[in-house]
Amino acid sequence: MHRMRDTILAQSFAEQICLPGLQRSQNEDGGWGFSAGCESRVEPTAWALIGLHEFSASRLSQSSMDRGLRYLIKAQLENGAWPAVSGDTRGCWVTSLACWALILNKDYEERLARGLRWLIQDRPRDSGFLWRIAHKLADRKKIGSQNPSLHGWSWTPQTASWVEPTSYALIVQGNRAAEAESSDVLQRCQIAEAMLYDRMCLGGGWNCGNPRVYGVEGQPQIGPTAWALVALREHSQRPENQLSLAWLESTLDKIETPESLCLTMISLGVYGRRHRALAEKIRQMTETVVVPWSVPAFAWGAIATSETPRWLEVCSVNR
Repeated sequence: MHRMRDTILAQSFAEQICLPGLQRSQNEDGGWGFSAGCESRVEPTAWALIGLHEFSASRLSQSSMDRGLRYLIKAQLENGAWPAVSGDTRGCWVTSLACWALILNKDYEERLARGLRWLIQDRPRDSGFLWRIAHKLADRKKIGSQNPSLHGWSWTPQTASWVEPTSYALIVQGNRAAEAESSDVLQRCQIAEAMLYDRMCLGGGWNCGNPRVYGVEGQPQIGPTAWALVALREHSQRPENQLSLAWLESTLDKIETPESLCLTMISLGVYGRRHRALAEKIRQMTETVVVPWSVPAFAWGAIATSETPRWLEVCSVNR
């Protein structure tokens, strides 16, 4: 009985709140800004498309998706990457999100291949020899505790690896790793996974990527923890995953923003840990939160409450 009620609540929330929220926030150029009326950018556009994919059976959803995909394709650079801001000529971490949106919409294989190729070729600065030497010198001063031989992906090319861009890249690149013609993709993903575990906070969870600085333990945050757990879902029984899930569950009563609540629901749902009260809490937030919901929040809400999560298709291709 409770399960049926929760399902109805979730479906109602997605259809009555998330879908209309995404549709009315879409700009004339087909893209989305971070909030309604803001300039279109690749990141919120990709999240909106990923969220709309949950309604792909709806004609209303398909029209918005088609326009959004045209914006996304137009924004792609010649080298296959996507820039953070329209007009920028340098690609960055949002390439992972754009590829995610294209994986879910199967008509853009060539564009997707170019984006994935750019991602695997993009190396952060901490993957180089000089960075490792500098890290060893800094480590003598007890600044941090990271393993300098491990790296993932950065926010901006040729800078340091961080948890969230590494997680996004793993989510989309992991689809290729198992059947890669070259060992390069598989090896890169394995190193990146090891980096995430190396950057985990002592009591579970992740922050931006600094688990310990000058001997002081870093505090985990919901966003990085949620996406790291999704990226590491294939290792669900590892003690690190279980410890991080326990930390995430310990935050449930303290969550005050729709973004954090949706991300928590997404991550726990991937591990089969849906909490009954969360569907009602997320609905209540649409009525009580003073600040309007952002475009990513609407998209994450659709993902979090989906009973047949189509977004997980990106997690299972080639597995």
